Amino acid sequence: MASAALALLSALPVSASAQETAAAPPPIPAIPGVPGLREPRTPRMPSLLPAPPGTALPGAAAAPTARKAEQIRPEFQPGSTYRFVVKTEVLPYHAAGFEMEQQIRYDAKVRVDGKPGVVLKARTERLDLTLSSRDSTLSYRSLEPGDQATPLGRHLRASLNRSADLVLDGRGRLDEAKVSAAGDASALLPGVPSFGPEELEQLVAGLSQGFPEKRIGPGDQWTLKGRRSVGGAGSVEFDILHQHGGQVNFEGQNCVLIEFSGTLAGDLADAARGEPARVQSDAVQGRIYFDPLDRMVRFSEQTVQMGVAWGEEEADSGEPVDKVPIRQTTTVRLLHVVPTL
Repeated sequence: MASAALALLSALPVSASAQETAAAPPPIPAIPGVPGLREPRTPRMPSLLPAPPGTALPGAAAAPTARKAEQIRPEFQPGSTYRFVVKTEVLPYHAAGFEMEQQIRYDAKVRVDGKPGVVLKARTERLDLTLSSRDSTLSYRSLEPGDQATPLGRHLRASLNRSADLVLDGRGRLDEAKVSAAGDASALLPGVPSFGPEELEQLVAGLSQGFPEKRIGPGDQWTLKGRRSVGGAGSVEFDILHQHGGQVNFEGQNCVLIEFSGTLAGDLADAARGEPARVQSDAVQGRIYFDPLDRMVRFSEQTVQMGVAWGEEEADSGEPVDKVPIRQTTTVRLLHVVPTL
């Protein structure tokens, strides 16, 4: 798989599934030393909206109605630790594939400069990765001692063990990132993706994407347009329509549902092939479940079907000489919110 395509797929905005029914996310394996999930809470909003027509993710159920418009936006609370599990699956053409599951921890603290916002101490706690092609499969499990000394393990650990201090402003946007020293650069494998501080920043940016500045209520729609950098390889332009789907019960918690769909396109550098890759998608779809009690995204899923093309266009058809269709699905699950120890 081309490095530019992998970089793009790792950096896309994170959200939720589209208009098809998604399978229930698998249970998250226990991590040594991690406190248990928070006990079920009593919701502070007594009335809830029914879910909009159409299919819903398993675990999401309709509930009674509330009509009040409000401002909703993810907010990290100082003194709390947030754990997320991010899973990405890429199914390109010709039997190549990519599957990643990463557990990320954020410890939120107040800013010492007196400005609004928080400082997040961020690090990766677990990474499971599988890279497959027609002829071979490479895998890595960060909690498996035997995987650490392999060439792939040494490559991933060079970036994976780096922590970051992320300084956020009062709106949850990244002001500054202070990253720990790099690992063993000699262990890096050419053309193989790395995971580390960049993913820690991207998740924070993705959590707040899709939430408008104005107050919104059930049925409201809004469009986000802009350009997003993709890991130093270039940038993509996006045009995404969002809709407030009311309040629903998702896995026992009262959540606000946001559904979205749109397009993205851009040119990215591809060092592996020595020529730019043109990326185009007219099928970005997803949904977000926002928990108003924790003020955080509880679950999201996004599906992107795109074409990645290289080379000149053929004279007779106008199509690129080399074009690969790719389908990517990303889910983000809030594992828990607990007091920082």
